[in-house]
Amino acid sequence: MRKLIETNQSVLIKCDNEKCSYSIPYSNERVKYLVLFVNMPCPKCGENLLTEQDYVTYRNITKYVNFINKWFSWITIFYSKKNREPLMVHVHDGVNISKHED
Repeated sequence: MRKLIETNQSVLIKCDNEKCSYSIPYSNERVKYLVLFVNMPCPKCGENLLTEQDYVTYRNITKYVNFINKWFSWITIFYSKKNREPLMVHVHDGVNISKHED
């Protein structure tokens, strides 16, 4: 069965400094060690890569998405996949959701 909320994560961590291009690519193995990046300075610019609050927010979003997909994915039988628009979620000082543009 399809998921109600499909996820496609390409970047695990991206430096929040707009002038810095440092990022860590996503892999299932790295997610297990995400907590190690909390309060770690960026190797390029020295700013904080992941605040404790952003880490907690990320973990909560992941937990909620998994819960929704587990219990409500049956709803997907009532609509087509064509009507769905991808959204981009960025966690930094809260949750920021925007339209994903290719």
